[in-house]
Amino acid sequence: MPLPDPYTILTWNVRYFGHGLKGLRVTENSLRQAAAALASVDPFPDIIALQEVETRSLRAGLHPERQLSRFMTYLHRALDEAGRRQRYVPLYFPAHRYHLGKGPAIYTTGLAFLVGPRLRVLHENTECPQEITFLRRSWARPLKQKRILAHIQVQPFAGGIPVDVYNTHLSLPAFFEVGPHRIPSRMGHGSNQQHEADRILTYLSGSARGPLMLMGDFNTRPGSPTYERFLRHGLEDVFVEHAPRLLERELEDHATAGFGPVRMHIDHVFASPQLRWHRLFAPRYGDAHLFSGISDHTPKMVSLLWPEAEDWHQD
Repeated sequence: MPLPDPYTILTWNVRYFGHGLKGLRVTENSLRQAAAALASVDPFPDIIALQEVETRSLRAGLHPERQLSRFMTYLHRALDEAGRRQRYVPLYFPAHRYHLGKGPAIYTTGLAFLVGPRLRVLHENTECPQEITFLRRSWARPLKQKRILAHIQVQPFAGGIPVDVYNTHLSLPAFFEVGPHRIPSRMGHGSNQQHEADRILTYLSGSARGPLMLMGDFNTRPGSPTYERFLRHGLEDVFVEHAPRLLERELEDHATAGFGPVRMHIDHVFASPQLRWHRLFAPRYGDAHLFSGISDHTPKMVSLLWPEAEDWHQD
């Protein structure tokens, strides 16, 4: 009996589409390159989760159009050029806005979901994404970059049960705990990161009614205290559990991000262990591939065999 058509989910930190200028300013070339790469992905992604997406700011070039809207123009144009007629519904989740006085924002941060035509969105928290930022001192709130958890619940038009999908971007480990020079080796060891993970897990426990997926840039290495929190909650790292020959022996070597000569495995896809997977794809940062040079992160992609009601048994 043939397998049902899988649904493909991709997560990627796009560095505000400004990697060409080291993240300091968005460039049209970066927008075009990212759009062309995503339009070339096979199979067609049904959900794209993006981290580090701007709105309007000096860093975004003070363009009159919001950054995600600009990107969608490039993406849909690239899909047309690739002979694909699919279109995405974009959802933007604002996180942080940094400005001085009453002038324009210097920079903004946020997350995004792009949902393809085979899925309907049953729920989303774009108007009020869940804040997960950990603050030791309330007076530091204006200085601390806000961190959020984006949430959508989706269901195929063709049938199947709803699945909750989450997108996030955790803080770096606190400088004063690990020292700036030790941050690359201590990703996931900051107590602030562990508090943010706990806030994510609390929200998941109260919002997910069935199978779930949690993905994004966790700034957290495998085996770190923050990483282990998600496993103890009952989630699994999809790439570790289902692609051991790819990652198990050289998990750290399979970098998903880089900073100068430093390579780090900090982007993850966690999920309910009952879900079934058809295909996994994770190009290594520093290798030559479709996404090379577009961001300081590479994407992870999974293909899900969408669960039916009779397949879902929650322990």
